[in-house]
Amino acid sequence: MKKRKWVIFSVLIVIILAVGGGFYWNMSHSVAKRLPGNTYRYQSVSKDKSLYVTFAENDNKIVVNQNKNTALAAAKSQSSFDKEYKLQSKEVTWNYKAEAGTLTLAQIKDNKVSQWQYNKILATSNKFTARSFTYQIAQAGQGQVKSKTVFEKVN
Repeated sequence: MKKRKWVIFSVLIVIILAVGGGFYWNMSHSVAKRLPGNTYRYQSVSKDKSLYVTFAENDNKIVVNQNKNTALAAAKSQSSFDKEYKLQSKEVTWNYKAEAGTLTLAQIKDNKVSQWQYNKILATSNKFTARSFTYQIAQAGQGQVKSKTVFEKVN
């Protein structure tokens, strides 16, 4: 009787670990499929500034803006996105690359590239959180920030 309880208990533990591990693996590898067509609010590490990032539905372009309405307008349709991207591109272009648990944002301004790479991302349907990020800013240097960064979905 005691042996049977231990077997049942062990099987339950294995099932819980397998299901939990599956959820964790999905969250840590799903950022790329959650981004297209959505707008996220990014709050600076110092929590004093917010930016809104809209990811294109069909390519690697993004619209980055401090105005939430502009970012949300870009998410309405591909033609709306193209319009906002064209306006933004007069000064700067933005692109992204997402794979597994990593997101890289690249800004090109005056033929100079600045990049931010967010690492160890866990993504849910409403937000994604990066444990750290590295940056390389044109003519300003590079570094690493080891604090949590959260992107909250706003559309």
